Amino acid sequence: MGVAKSIQILLRDAHAAVDAEVRAAVALSGFGEINPGHGIVIRNLGEEGARPAELAAKAGVTRQAITKVVDDLERLGLVQREPSPDDGRGVIVRYTDRGREGLAVARRRMLALEEEFAVRIGAERWADVRAALETLFADDREMS
Repeated sequence: MGVAKSIQILLRDAHAAVDAEVRAAVALSGFGEINPGHGIVIRNLGEEGARPAELAAKAGVTRQAITKVVDDLERLGLVQREPSPDDGRGVIVRYTDRGREGLAVARRRMLALEEEFAVRIGAERWADVRAALETLFADDREMS
């Protein structure tokens, strides 16, 4: 019997599997132009939009990297820059209607995956797994 996979490998594999499923669903729904590099903005934008500096901080990348991705997503019609209401020089990046449509496709696929996981391992077991992950990795928790 071999050595058990580390938690890092298990989480990496889980992320890769979910990401591949979501990207496939998004592509099949007419959003094939979205590529993995766009994730640094898409995963961090939020419903109300965000400033580029906030996106960079959340993604752990430079503001220049965010600017390049926002430029690309804006060219694709998925996001738009709007003037910041409290800073005349600043901007807020927000989803366009088309961007929100793509986000809805991704969310539906993620929910369907959770339902599939619950069927595969049992609803109670899946609820326990999800609750444990939320406890360990919620936004307001810090790794020690």
